[in-house]
Amino acid sequence: MLTVKNVSKSFDKGKSYALKNISFTLEKGKSYSLVGESGSGKTTLIRLLCGLETPDEGVISLQEQIVTSDTIFITPEKRKIGLVFQDYALFPHLSVYENVVYGISTTGSKKKRVTEVLNLVGLNGFEKRYPHELSGGQQQRVALARALAPAPEVLILDEPFSNLDTSLKAQLRNEIFEIIKETNTTVIFVTHDTNDALAVSDEILVLHNGVLVQKESTEIIYRKPKNKYIASLFGKVYTFDDVTKSKFGINDPMEFCVRQEHLQLNSKNHYLTGAKILQRKFMGTYYAIILQVGKQKIVVAHPTDIKEDNCKLGFDKSVVFSFNKE
Repeated sequence: MLTVKNVSKSFDKGKSYALKNISFTLEKGKSYSLVGESGSGKTTLIRLLCGLETPDEGVISLQEQIVTSDTIFITPEKRKIGLVFQDYALFPHLSVYENVVYGISTTGSKKKRVTEVLNLVGLNGFEKRYPHELSGGQQQRVALARALAPAPEVLILDEPFSNLDTSLKAQLRNEIFEIIKETNTTVIFVTHDTNDALAVSDEILVLHNGVLVQKESTEIIYRKPKNKYIASLFGKVYTFDDVTKSKFGINDPMEFCVRQEHLQLNSKNHYLTGAKILQRKFMGTYYAIILQVGKQKIVVAHPTDIKEDNCKLGFDKSVVFSFNKE
């Protein structure tokens, strides 16, 4: 579907690179998330895919047709790549119908296509309303309908849920991806929220300092990250210092890392040590138990309070990440 081969981009004539030698392939109808901290190259990559920037080197192909190379450049409007912006970018002076029809360049029945996509996003009957008359979730559906109206091969969602209330976010996120799945459109979901990425993606691409460091299924990314940076993107990870490792009976020069949710209290585990309880915080559905192990403070989520001043902290071999020291 979409192939990126050896793509690099610099904005200062090669002194530094926003993207360096990026290569990957995306399949038809699958959902992909693009994650990474600010400055990792996410925005630059989607601008290159859309044709809003040109790479210094490399080739981008869509449906086996080259859209960008040293000698070829297909303009953005001819790439069949749709884009839903973070702020939706709806025209405030245009109605819902006019906003959606704006993106359709074909000479066929535009009215029929608008009706189809508004039905798809659940906004049939909203044609005459204006953006200011809609809720945030409804505005997002209009933006989605506009992006889907030209039947793109690839749809890019650029941080589309960041402006929504937490209570609405998860529901709308799932509904939006169910709608897109029906169209068999390939999706690139740009997000800083890795929980969202895990919830809706078939695969996740992780960018770091302009380099694609891992592209795997959601389960492999979570369970088998290639380095500590990737592991830390998907939840709190503790890296044990040498003193703490010795208390667990670990004699290994590698960095030992464990996710917070895999730490257990007063259980039978392969690795086990005593810990001093410093503080307890009631968090509603669990207690945050703050522990001291050697020089390290560690927080463990526990279903009930622990009245003692000391406890056992443990984890199993299967949940350990072991990385070379950086």
